[in-house]
Amino acid sequence: MVENASKSGGVGGRAQRPAGFSGERRRLSLKGQRVVLAILGVLATEMALGQQSHSRVGLGLALFMAPAYPGSDSERPFVYPYPYWDYESPILHLHHEHVRAKFLSNSRIIIGFGLNGSPPAAAGFPDARSGMPALQPTFAIGPSVLYRLWWRPWGLKSFVGVQSRYRTAINPGLHLTGIGTSASGFVEFRSPLGETWPIALSLGPVWRTEGANSYFFGVQSAYATASRPAYQAPGGYAGLRVTAAITTHWRHMSFAVFGRYRNYRGAVFAASPLLKASSTMMIGVAVVWVFMRSTPLGPGKPK
Repeated sequence: MVENASKSGGVGGRAQRPAGFSGERRRLSLKGQRVVLAILGVLATEMALGQQSHSRVGLGLALFMAPAYPGSDSERPFVYPYPYWDYESPILHLHHEHVRAKFLSNSRIIIGFGLNGSPPAAAGFPDARSGMPALQPTFAIGPSVLYRLWWRPWGLKSFVGVQSRYRTAINPGLHLTGIGTSASGFVEFRSPLGETWPIALSLGPVWRTEGANSYFFGVQSAYATASRPAYQAPGGYAGLRVTAAITTHWRHMSFAVFGRYRNYRGAVFAASPLLKASSTMMIGVAVVWVFMRSTPLGPGKPK
């Protein structure tokens, strides 16, 4: 859990900071400044080169059906508010799920930083987790590197890449608990900039550390039963993941259909009593009111 490591004490009960705190704070500040300067440098380069771009900002609602928890053989609906922003140019892509930059307009290497999450699973849900504590919602954040390929199947841009994510659970009171790290390799296909029906497709294997696998698939001895023995999930291969989305825009509205397929065959936690399905599917729709936008690039403009 993310907690204040300092203790109360000293004159006036003021918290005493551990040795080296100021130096570490300065180092983090310098790193943050470098990231900001890098993004500003990219934006300045775009302005200098006169790069064409398009942007949209909106707010909407997402409705999807998903497994009650990862690996469950039962499903339930989820409804969430859906904040949306998207800025894309030939060298920079700011999206509500990631930030990606090429830094050079003709570069095939793209450096990214992304995030994702998982919904909560209620305690006492009538499935294999019955009687166990609720799974809190999580978010994961981390870097990615993509390389753009020459291959363009069906006119789509293609990439190979790797990414890493550090996952944190959001407990009641907004207390954060670090869970563990995941890594994945993937192939990605995307529509060129300016298409009317943008498509995104990504597929590849996933690996997770012991803590991340145990959070979803481990059973502590206190919650073990005759049909659900105690289980500690090891770190390693966590299955194959396929994600896809297609979007379109009409006036001030944006519509999306998205899905995610997970295949757990061969995963290191295959013996977990919580893994009830060898594969699962999540599918949903989102409707967004776009209240701010620039003139989008048309299919006939440079891509």
